[in-house]
Amino acid sequence: MDATLLHTDVLVIGAGPTGLMAGAWLQKFGIPALVIDPKSGPTRESRALALQARSMEIYRQLGLAEKVKERAVPAGELRPGIGARSFKSIKLNRLGYSQTAYAGLTMLEQSANEELLSEQLAAGGHEVLWGHGFDSLQDTGEHLLIKCTGPNGPVDITASYVIAADGAASPVRESLDINFEGNTNDEVFYVLDAQGVTGTGSGINLRFSEENFMLGFPMGPGADGAQRRRLLGILHDPATASQRPDIDEDRARNNLREEFGIRYSSAAWFTTYRVHHRVAEHFAKGRVFLTGDAAHIHSPIGAQGMNTGLQDAHNLVCKLADVLTGRMPESYLARYEAERRPVALRLVATTDKLFAAATANTTLARLVRTRLLPMIWPIAIRLMGRIPAGRRAFGYLSQIRIHYWMDDGAADRATLATGFARTRRRGAVLGRRLPWVPNRSGEYPDNFEVLNDASWQVHVYGPLGRKRGQTLADEYSVPLHEFAPAPKRSLPDGSVLLVRPDMFVAHFEVASA
Repeated sequence: MDATLLHTDVLVIGAGPTGLMAGAWLQKFGIPALVIDPKSGPTRESRALALQARSMEIYRQLGLAEKVKERAVPAGELRPGIGARSFKSIKLNRLGYSQTAYAGLTMLEQSANEELLSEQLAAGGHEVLWGHGFDSLQDTGEHLLIKCTGPNGPVDITASYVIAADGAASPVRESLDINFEGNTNDEVFYVLDAQGVTGTGSGINLRFSEENFMLGFPMGPGADGAQRRRLLGILHDPATASQRPDIDEDRARNNLREEFGIRYSSAAWFTTYRVHHRVAEHFAKGRVFLTGDAAHIHSPIGAQGMNTGLQDAHNLVCKLADVLTGRMPESYLARYEAERRPVALRLVATTDKLFAAATANTTLARLVRTRLLPMIWPIAIRLMGRIPAGRRAFGYLSQIRIHYWMDDGAADRATLATGFARTRRRGAVLGRRLPWVPNRSGEYPDNFEVLNDASWQVHVYGPLGRKRGQTLADEYSVPLHEFAPAPKRSLPDGSVLLVRPDMFVAHFEVASA
C-alpha cells in the first residue's frame, strides 16, 4: 500500500499535555503544524493533577486561564501532619499573592488539561491525528522524513522540525540514541483518586508516620457531593506490587486507615509505579527536540512534572517562531537545551532528595518526621510568611523563580565578576521571568496583560527610562509599553527591559536622568 504523504513546518509527536501545549502555541503563532499520537483520543485517567502558577500564566497567554479556572479546584494551603493529626497550614496563596496573579495551586487533572488543549486546537481547525504511531525518522538534509502508521495504513510526513513529546519511553529519543541518564528507586508508589474521603484536613495534606508518608490533593466534590481526593503513598512490598491491583489497593486502603485515619468509599482510578529520576543526555539532536517526559522524569513530590513539560513546550515553540519568521538565526534554537536542561537537572536533583527524605526508613529519619517536626512546625509556620525564605520557597514550588543564563558566556562572566570560582551571582531581573506588577489604576490590570500577544517588547518603568526605552524599541522594531516604577520588584524608576515572548527578560538596564 502506498503511504499517504503529508507536509508541515513542525511535527509534534505525542498528544499528552506537553505535545498539545506545543500544538496550541504553534497555532497561536500561525505556524503550520501537525500533532500525532497513537492513542485513540485524550487520556481518560486523571494522572498528573496540579498546575503551578507559571503554567497558569502560560495558559493566560493562550487565552485559556479562565476556562481552566472554571473546571479546576483551587488549593491555597499546605497542611502537614503526623499520623491522623494535622498541623496548622501554610497559606500558599499568602506567600505568593505579591509574586503572581495565580498564587496557590490549581487542581486540574491531566485528562482535563488534554481536553482543554485539544478543544483549543480543534477550534482553530487543527485536529490531532489520533491513531498515528511513530515508526522511524530520517534527516534527508532537505527535511525530516517521519514514517508513521495510521488507521488507514502507512503515512509519510515531511517536516522542518520535530518536537518529541512522546513520553518517558519515547520511541523518538530511542531512535536518536540519546541516553536517558538516572536511576530507578526501589520503592513502589501507589496513587488513587478516592471518592467519599474522610479524615483529611483542608487543602493539600502531607502526613508522615514512622515508616510512611501520605500526600493528599483536593479534587472537589463528586456528583453525590462527597469529597474526592488524590492520595499517594508507598507500598513497602515491591515484590508483589502491580501483580494484583486489587490486592495493592486493599493494602493502600489499610495503610491509609491505620496510619493516617483516612477512609474512602471507592476509587475512580488506582495504579502503582516505581519512581524514576532521569534526564536525557541531550534535549536536541539536529532539528529534533525532546520535551516533557521524553526529556526528564522524576518523583511526583512537588507536583512539578506536567508543569515542566508545559513550560518546555512554551519555551521551545517561542524559539521556533522566532527562527521561522526570520527574527533569529537557526542557531538560536540551541538556547532551548541551554535553558531547559539545567532546569530539569535541578528539578530532578531536588525531587530526588525530597523523595529520599520522605521515604527514608532510618532511625534518624523516623525521629525527625515523628518527633522533631511537631516541635518545630508551630515556629516555622509563624516565620514562613514573614521572612523572604517563605516567598522564595513558593517561587521555587510555583516555578516562577527559574533563571536562565541568556547567552553561553553569561555564567562564566558572572563567576569572574564575583571572584569566587564556584559562585555565579544571578541577576535580580535579567534572565528571569518578568517580575509581575499588579496595576489596578492604570491602563492594564498588570504588566503581563500586554504579553498576551506573545511578542518581543520593551517595558519601561517610570519616566526616567522613557527615552532609552524608545531607542531600544526602535532598535529591535518592537512595541514599547510604559508602567509605573516598582522598586520592591527590582524595577525602580528608569528600568528598561527587553522582554521575550515567553515573558523572560533578555536585556535589563536602569537609565538615569
